[in-house]
Amino acid sequence: MSSKTRIFQFVLLTAFLPLLCSFAPQEARVNQKKIEREREKKQKQAVKDYQKAVKRHNDNQSKATKQSMKQTKKASKKTIPINR
Repeated sequence: MSSKTRIFQFVLLTAFLPLLCSFAPQEARVNQKKIEREREKKQKQAVKDYQKAVKRHNDNQSKATKQSMKQTKKASKKTIPINR
């Protein structure tokens, strides 16, 4: 190869290198947002599953147990300070 060809290749490489490197951070941000959306979706699903499990548990209790749980819940609201 001639020296002119090598110089031309070097100039092209140095000209396009910043352009090629600029795509990587954008892709990383897109992937991070995608991961965060999936994490939020899983978190919401976990909360729904937990609430269903609590409801199912409460429905399986006897009438006396339900009344006892209701009294306990009322008493705990009075004694526990509100967290804001």
